[in-house]
Amino acid sequence: MKTYSKRFIGPLLFALFANHAVAAENMSTHHHTFASYLDVGYDQVLRPQFHFSSRKNWLNDPNGMVYYDGEWHMFFQHVAIANNTGPKSWGSAVSTDLIHWEQLPHAIVPYPCVKPDESSNEHTIWSGSAVVDVHNALGKQQGDVKTLYAIFTATHRSADKKSGFFQSAAYSTDKGRTWTKINGGKPVIDHQIGYSLGQRDPRIFHYAPGNYYVVIMMVGGKERAVRLWKSTDLMNWEIIGDIPNKAAECIDMYPLAVDGDKDHLKWVIANAGTRYEIGDFDGRKWSGSGTSFRFDYGDSYYAAQVFNQAPEGRVVHIGWLHSKQAGYRPFLEAGMPFTQQMSIPAEITLRTTPDGVRMFRNPVKEIERLYAKTVCFNNLSVRELNTKLAALHPELIDLTIEFERTENLTLNLRGQEIHYNAARQEFNFTNHARVEGEKAGMKNRPPAKQKPYKDNGLRTLPAPTENERVKLRVLIDRASLELFANDGQAAASFVVVPAENNRTLSIRANGAQKINSLVINELKSAWKKGN
Repeated sequence: MKTYSKRFIGPLLFALFANHAVAAENMSTHHHTFASYLDVGYDQVLRPQFHFSSRKNWLNDPNGMVYYDGEWHMFFQHVAIANNTGPKSWGSAVSTDLIHWEQLPHAIVPYPCVKPDESSNEHTIWSGSAVVDVHNALGKQQGDVKTLYAIFTATHRSADKKSGFFQSAAYSTDKGRTWTKINGGKPVIDHQIGYSLGQRDPRIFHYAPGNYYVVIMMVGGKERAVRLWKSTDLMNWEIIGDIPNKAAECIDMYPLAVDGDKDHLKWVIANAGTRYEIGDFDGRKWSGSGTSFRFDYGDSYYAAQVFNQAPEGRVVHIGWLHSKQAGYRPFLEAGMPFTQQMSIPAEITLRTTPDGVRMFRNPVKEIERLYAKTVCFNNLSVRELNTKLAALHPELIDLTIEFERTENLTLNLRGQEIHYNAARQEFNFTNHARVEGEKAGMKNRPPAKQKPYKDNGLRTLPAPTENERVKLRVLIDRASLELFANDGQAAASFVVVPAENNRTLSIRANGAQKINSLVINELKSAWKKGN
């Protein structure tokens, strides 16, 4: 979890607004670059085949996640003018099944400064969220098509350095294909004086019991607070109150039924760093347990956001699988036209466990649409199973293994070793490639900027079990590894690049040890041939 001090915000804002040389009158056209994307396909050697990536250029945090009229809308932080970090826009993609995505022209791009105290010539578009305007509160609905409303952070720094980021909004009357900034991009929630200059990432949702909209967002300050606002018209926002000691990027907030019981709802507040807390929310006041838990134990998952207004009560989120440190940027280092990728969409539930109510996450069921070949093995020894595995050579994998919690075991899947420690009831994975790359990247820095590198790459996935059986689900794409233990009880996500010519699968354990079940699904690409 990240918090923000003056020491952090000062250099951040300086870097954001220094050396911006684009003339204000050319800003909009400067960032509308999508026409150049159409000649870039999805067939490069490192292109993720069932994880979303932009056709070209940089992406990071998922934004504006919302479902409407049969489409899942995913906007995302995007650099439209470079394949690296830079001034952010909102990229745009839609899907009818969460697996097959169509990238659309950029939704919201940087625009000329609207503040009289300008110290830069543009506002860039940072993270935010979107909602369906269910009752036409904004008054923009055309015909039967509901309006989509997006609220986002506009970067800014006043000349006197006393005012910083503010929150602007935009709306779409054509199912998210085009967007109009409200009041030309002026604030709908202005900068909160006396708090962090970098307050950002507004998360909106419709609070049905009160028929109004709520925004939650980090404002920081001495109490490291997040702030809540409410609105009935999506224009005027009333402060509800603050929750201290929760300041972090990309706050998410949503209700979930416990054990599927719609009459037993709890609310979750989560942050970009994969921490979450369970509590109650009555439309004005948050009552939390005060204890936070993790929902991902890997080294690459960040800034997840839930889709608003998903059908059938589903709660689905997507996170950013990041690989951005110098020395370990696989896509850039391999000369790909894009960099960064999203996680597999995961369905979230709350379930009662011996330790209390906890979050469970599993890949969405729609991934089954990509199954090209399925092989099942039951009640075989490790020795027998390895003989059969020698005949399999999958590239894209969705694998589930179940075995007795008696002895240690190691899965070797395309060269990626996942260890199970029976005494500790946990899985371990070490991202050696990331560690070695980042170490080298650190050594390449100027001496004054070098720091001791302490990360050994080891990540631990807890997998306690009640019935003495352990289950692990593993997804492998061209540049990712995702683990889900015991039906989603815990998860871990990594950016790894299996060797292209290594398609081997094996298990290392006592040769007589029984494997209760092993199911290997070989996946086909989510992208159309020829793209």
